[in-house]
Amino acid sequence: MKKRKCCLNIMLFILVNIEYNRVMGQMRKVQRRMNRKETGIRWLCLSVWMLCLWSGVTGCGKTEVTWTDTEEVIPAEEQSLFAIVTHLDEVNEKITLRAVAYDTEVVLHYNGGVDVRDRFGELLPIGQITPGCIVDAVYDANRDKLLSLYISGTDKVQCLEHVSGVKMDHVQQLIWVNDISYHMGQSLCAFSERAEIGTNEICPEDQVTLWLYNDSVCSVYVELGHGYVRLSDYASYIGGMVEIGYDVIVPVTEDMLLTVREGEYMLRIEKGDDVGMKKVEVLRDQEVNISLADLAVEPKKTGSVLFRVTPADAAVYIDGKRVNTEGAINMVYGKHKIYITADGYDAYSASFQVNYAYKVKEYTLSQTGSTTQESGNQTTTGTEKTGKTTEKTASEDTVAEEQTEETTTEGTDTKDVTATEGTKTNNKVTVSAPVGASVYFDGEFLGIAPISFTKVTGSHIITLSQTGYLSKSYTVTLTDDGQDSDLQYEELISISSLIDSE
Repeated sequence: MKKRKCCLNIMLFILVNIEYNRVMGQMRKVQRRMNRKETGIRWLCLSVWMLCLWSGVTGCGKTEVTWTDTEEVIPAEEQSLFAIVTHLDEVNEKITLRAVAYDTEVVLHYNGGVDVRDRFGELLPIGQITPGCIVDAVYDANRDKLLSLYISGTDKVQCLEHVSGVKMDHVQQLIWVNDISYHMGQSLCAFSERAEIGTNEICPEDQVTLWLYNDSVCSVYVELGHGYVRLSDYASYIGGMVEIGYDVIVPVTEDMLLTVREGEYMLRIEKGDDVGMKKVEVLRDQEVNISLADLAVEPKKTGSVLFRVTPADAAVYIDGKRVNTEGAINMVYGKHKIYITADGYDAYSASFQVNYAYKVKEYTLSQTGSTTQESGNQTTTGTEKTGKTTEKTASEDTVAEEQTEETTTEGTDTKDVTATEGTKTNNKVTVSAPVGASVYFDGEFLGIAPISFTKVTGSHIITLSQTGYLSKSYTVTLTDDGQDSDLQYEELISISSLIDSE
């Protein structure tokens, strides 16, 4: 019995052990499956994370736009424009164009890929485009972007370069170039140093480029502008002539301010046989003071001669110049020539010496067949006597009738000007602004503004100058319209303000 019971217990133990091992084996299998799933999930999450990281790194700095059905693509709208270039901003890559036929302006962006060509179709850097040139432009109106810019090559467009002596007639709306007149365009504009200026700021001394369409001037670009030359220590040359460059040849007067084209020149000043020369450098819109102290003429000893001629209406020439014999004439010591002529009488010529303080010389012309004699009744004194006379120049065939006038018309406050061109009228011109500025008319000093002066027809230059300010010139056209003219100009620019801005 005991053996039987023992055997049963052993068998039961074995069965229980087998079942335990089976159950444990199944449980281990389930555990391994769960571990593999967890590991797979972990790897899957890690892979997704790595993929996102890689996409973020490789896509850095790029913005991809994904268009959806609700977003609208704006198409390019190309438009053509026949225009004048009025401004070029190379820093911000912007260009301003003004239509030739009307005043519409557009400001366009551009980049290095824009197609720019000259009038012959050759590629051209956009930086070489100057204000004032007429162009054919194409741009995207929806984006304000310049697409192409061609300097116009049509036969209707003319470009006149390196033009000098331009005269602006704002009354008749004409521009004169070498005796040829052109009409001013409806939208005429002018430029200097890449900035727009008033057309009345252009002087005949400037060298310019003119752009024309259908024979009308549309724009003026100043290639070489003008500056100002003020002379000092020139008293010994008053009454002589001063020459600067090729187009400034004027008489020497008190307190001169000359408008001269920018550049380097040889100033030449002369009076009689005395000549002086000096180098001058003129800068645009700047004033230079030239001292002539080192060229001053030593005063020469002079004597006075009173000529008494018969007949009284005879024309008397001394050294080739017509003189007025109503009073004594101051003459430099030395040899001189006299020539006397009158209708119905034989002409007379001779030489004489001046080596005395005062002398009276008498001449009597004779009719045909007679001899003209110089009177022996001559008076010489040791005391110098002077007589007031007006000296005039003329050829033997031309007699000057105009007399020298005072600088102020008697009984009025209107200055009388010495004009080389134009005709004096009975009206006046008043420069009322800027107050306090010195006013010059064709280089002749008139006074301090406000000031009035005789109205002279034609084109003239009015220059304004003031200590501490930049001088400024304006072209004005005056006509004999029976009316007084009032001119008001902008305030001059302070030199100190330019220094502060720098």
